[in-house]
Amino acid sequence: MIARRTKNGLIFPTFLSEENSDYIENVLKIFMKNVGNKRESIEKNLKELEIKSQNNKIIRAISLIFFRKSLFTPAVDVDAPSIREYAFKMAKIPPINDEEKDIVKKRVGEKFNIPEDKVIDALYSDKDSEFILREIFSDDVGTIARIYNLEQIETILMKCNKLTIYNVDNWNYALKIIKRLGLLYKPVIENEQLKSVEIDGPLSMFENIGRYGSRFAQIIGKIYLLDNWNIEANIKLKDKFNNTNKEYTLKLGDNISYYLPKNKIKYDDFKYDFIEDGKPVIIGHDVYFPDYVMKIGDKKIHISISSIYYLKDDENRDRKIKKYLNWETVYILHNTDKKLAGKIYFYDNIDMISLKKMMEKKYSGGSKLNAELDEISITDIKKKVDQLYPNIESVIEYIESQGLIPTRILPELGYKIKWKGLDMVIVKN
Repeated sequence: MIARRTKNGLIFPTFLSEENSDYIENVLKIFMKNVGNKRESIEKNLKELEIKSQNNKIIRAISLIFFRKSLFTPAVDVDAPSIREYAFKMAKIPPINDEEKDIVKKRVGEKFNIPEDKVIDALYSDKDSEFILREIFSDDVGTIARIYNLEQIETILMKCNKLTIYNVDNWNYALKIIKRLGLLYKPVIENEQLKSVEIDGPLSMFENIGRYGSRFAQIIGKIYLLDNWNIEANIKLKDKFNNTNKEYTLKLGDNISYYLPKNKIKYDDFKYDFIEDGKPVIIGHDVYFPDYVMKIGDKKIHISISSIYYLKDDENRDRKIKKYLNWETVYILHNTDKKLAGKIYFYDNIDMISLKKMMEKKYSGGSKLNAELDEISITDIKKKVDQLYPNIESVIEYIESQGLIPTRILPELGYKIKWKGLDMVIVKN
């Protein structure tokens, strides 16, 4: 991290540009002359450059970008651990002269089909220091400077414990980022307008709260792509002289976008005529953030995409807002997540066509099964549910496998639904 700190408590990242690109050019020259050489050779040259430079931290940071993004491959494409194991088992006592070493190399080469002069390289070809530089990711100084600048901001935000976003021209996009990172946020409303959003950490009380700075760092990589944005971050750093923590304020806005990578916003690729991006909905002193609005006949259904982190907060919010709007919360689960009884959910990605079918069943008028299923299907489903009862998990899994919503279908089949906390309880009438 290379940053300037002021006496009044502000912190600023140190940016590079094409105009002050000497550091980048010097590092680039080292990488260019070392194409085809080992990583340890590059590291040795970079150490010499650091000693000669006014700011060795900048050299180190630029070098890290090149190491991460350039193409390195093993000197020999072999199974190095197996070769080492075979060689050391064969030579229980380390060979002490060239003749004995040549015997070992010959046998290893024959066993693994490697030229004898490549055996030594093969033994440790999986070590980072032995990797060969094959291709430099870029020789454009401006591109490298912009990547460096963004990563400097991200590095500072790793030390952030509170972040405020304001003056945003697309709140729908910004809130999707925040929610998908599982961060707790608080909207600030003034004069019935959304002024800002305060973000102060993860929702889960079981997470290591000292490590959620990485999520703040991920936010900036998306937010800066907007035309209008501002952030104010609370940065906590250790004072290296007295080992105490000191807080600084980082203030940044769209005026620095010139110094950052020129990427484009990647919106969700949903190109359907029945869905559009949602906009913040303000009701009284509360603001709600639907991700999408789905059209079902003459009705508009507000869709909120969420995760299990928000489950309890979502239920409290949904009870309030459903008095005013057609509102549905859809959860995205991952392979390790358990199914959510009585909730709408998808694994990994949303299937908008399937979601539309669910919404049509719920909002197209009436709740009678006969309007949705024929008599034979109803009889078969009820028979199967009766067989599975009282195994609630199996009942729910079966109903969902039929493309139906348990909380909607079960009452029609003669069952009552009760809730104990977050757990669904099914009682036969």
